[in-house]
Amino acid sequence: MDRRKNRSDRYQNIFAEQLYSNEMMAEFTEFQGLTVRRDPELHEELLDLKDQLFKEYWRLIRLKLTPRQRQVIELYAEGKTQIEIAKILNVNQSSVTKSINGNCDYRKGRRTYGGAKRKLKKIADNDERIQELVAKLAEIQEELE
Repeated sequence: MDRRKNRSDRYQNIFAEQLYSNEMMAEFTEFQGLTVRRDPELHEELLDLKDQLFKEYWRLIRLKLTPRQRQVIELYAEGKTQIEIAKILNVNQSSVTKSINGNCDYRKGRRTYGGAKRKLKKIADNDERIQELVAKLAEIQEELE
């Protein structure tokens, strides 16, 4: 089959895609970044703080969210899409969205209420341990700049 050249063939690049897991990309950015090259000890402290922060957020998820919100967040953290979560839980996709992001009341000027994200942010903003870890992370980031 003879294919005529398109005008765009002169300037369009051809890209090849490679599939990588989120974990692999996260490790690449962490271990190949400037942090490890400039100060390996600081890098280890940064990773340790991030792990602690991760554990603290899961503590809040287990203790402060409703069972449904916790279930949705756990599935979302596994990498499932909202549609997949909806099928697993036998609900509509909009219910999953509302569990994560909350509900919007348009009668009151788009006021959003509820939702796991909003609830977690509010709780985390008042949680001493999380605020302590965030402050330490900010200090390390400042040292690196």
